[in-house]
Amino acid sequence: MSRSRESAGARTDARTTGARRATIVDVATRAGVSRQTVTRAMNDMPGISPDTRERVLAAAEELNYRPSRFGRGLVSQGPPTLGLLVNELTNTFFPEIAAAVIRESARRGWNVVVAETENGAEAEAIATELVRRADALLGYSLPADADEIVPARMPLVRLDLQEADGAGVRFAEEAAMSGLAAHLERSGAARVAVLDSTQDGESRRAHEMREAVGRRIAAVDLVPASAGGIPAQVEAALEAGADTLMAWNDVHALQVLKTLRTRGLNVPDDVRVTGVDGLALGELVSPELTTIGVDLEAVAREAVDLVDGLFTGRLSAADGGAVRTVPYRLIIRESA
Repeated sequence: MSRSRESAGARTDARTTGARRATIVDVATRAGVSRQTVTRAMNDMPGISPDTRERVLAAAEELNYRPSRFGRGLVSQGPPTLGLLVNELTNTFFPEIAAAVIRESARRGWNVVVAETENGAEAEAIATELVRRADALLGYSLPADADEIVPARMPLVRLDLQEADGAGVRFAEEAAMSGLAAHLERSGAARVAVLDSTQDGESRRAHEMREAVGRRIAAVDLVPASAGGIPAQVEAALEAGADTLMAWNDVHALQVLKTLRTRGLNVPDDVRVTGVDGLALGELVSPELTTIGVDLEAVAREAVDLVDGLFTGRLSAADGGAVRTVPYRLIIRESA
């Protein structure tokens, strides 16, 4: 079998079996040289013999190794570009995390291109276009087939990682949820309504809220999203006797506060309100929003470091070594 057919078979096997991406360390080991020698060979730099260069290039082809501009950019092509995919830029959470990623990337001299999935084309098409413009892909709600869209050598990192496999940053909400439930119990909450983001079924976050609060407070209701919008959802919760409204996220909670204000209800005297995300915007409203929040600077720092580690071979997604966890924290303010 020719080398080209062997390489094509190796690429197919890597896609269908879920094998980890080859790294510069793998190429160096296969060729019996140092990582610096691999870099020189792949970038046609002086200082190595023709035989060594050929051996490195052959090893790279066998392993389907393709260097991205994260390695080559400093040599000839300018700074690398990180593609960041977010859900919706009109949701304050995503501009805040995008700004954190941009700041962290700037410290390394990287550029960032941002795209959103909610108000454009299909997520797969957006991700595919972003891959063409960037050297690594980082983001939320990445398509299920993102591993097929992203070239074998391109770092792929997920935010709010849920799957067992792959590289990404997990958000640990459990401890903060439990802390919030304990705070509500101490404040005298007797009937809690969890306001979900979906009309059908129960979202993962709403389920975790119900579970955490249910261990402290007996009466916990799930109130699905309503075709009548947030005012109708709030109305349903109040009619059921809720004295505490747990919104799905901070933006949702701010809309709940507005609805309650138009009804002439005082927060937290008449009804308590909580959110999730810890947005800075929660400090700019009255009453200030009680919430659980994640340190977005820490998320950005961990995510960008994962991208760097995946390229250099310092980290591998295949053995679970490319997963970081950032915990949520309880932020007690005025609304509950």
